[in-house]
Amino acid sequence: MTLSRPYIGASLIALAGILFWVLLMPVYDNVMAQRDAIAQRADLLQNRSDIIASIKTMAQAYAARATDIARFSSIVPAQKSDPEIISSLQALATQNGLQLTTIALSGDVNQDTNPYQEQSIDLGLTGNYPSFKSFLIALERNIRLIDIISIDASPTSDNSPIISFRIKGNAYYLK
Repeated sequence: MTLSRPYIGASLIALAGILFWVLLMPVYDNVMAQRDAIAQRADLLQNRSDIIASIKTMAQAYAARATDIARFSSIVPAQKSDPEIISSLQALATQNGLQLTTIALSGDVNQDTNPYQEQSIDLGLTGNYPSFKSFLIALERNIRLIDIISIDASPTSDNSPIISFRIKGNAYYLK
């Protein structure tokens, strides 16, 4: 009987080892895989929470700069608007004592990869020099961005204070 005791003890230990490897190791591996999955999901949740926080921060920054954005959209509008340009130029000319004689607007001058388009403007004005000077100052201070390319002036008749002006420029709008 003394001889079978070590065999019984060894066989019980072997049986415990086999049961451990067969029954408990798959459960342990499953628990470890689930812990890894939970950690990955927690990282994903944290990343998404950070993204949502960034979006909220950007929305607050956008709301804080809404007046600047509205002002910029007035400077460079999203669409081409010929009536708006004509009425603003007519109002500027009238306010400064000039008469708008001709106006010609042509289409897209700029076909580059720029995010904006240019619209060519050709104005004919008549009036005196101080009125023309105040018109240019008002055009410079106008919220709509218009670049002056050239200015031509010629008297309408000899010894007349009335001068005929021709202005060529570009207005801008987004593509």
